[in-house]
Amino acid sequence: MENDVTQYELVTTWRGGMTSRTRCQSCTVGGRVQSSQKHIIDSDEPEALGGTGLAPGPQELMLAAFNACMTAAFVYEANRLNVTVTHLEIQTAGKLHTGLPVSSVQEVDDWIHYTLHVRGSGGIREFENIHSGVISSSPTRWLLAQNMTIEGDLIVN
Repeated sequence: MENDVTQYELVTTWRGGMTSRTRCQSCTVGGRVQSSQKHIIDSDEPEALGGTGLAPGPQELMLAAFNACMTAAFVYEANRLNVTVTHLEIQTAGKLHTGLPVSSVQEVDDWIHYTLHVRGSGGIREFENIHSGVISSSPTRWLLAQNMTIEGDLIVN
């Protein structure tokens, strides 16, 4: 994707218990404000963590953002290489701590594993090249990889 800087403005409001609502206020790409952002994202913790489980928890939203970013990067790379994608699905599993380590010495063994299922006009080599491009261009993947192991499989149907 292009190396433009994107600025986001969001407001999150606590709604009682473990729930919150985030309103996406604005998005500026390459210095240009995009159309008014009216997106709303609700979050809640599962019952086992003190919430009511009525909305995805923050970790689920983080994994959803990971999948969405990887999807957008995959489609972008495929278009750039003139490969048509007819099906794309990312299945993700992760082991994530719900709190910070007690000390900075404590090793964190968080991980994410994803399986990318793709079908389209490209062959295995083309889709492997696209996947490599995704690994190097997804900002969300890069941010998460700073603190955990991320492994992925590519399945071309």
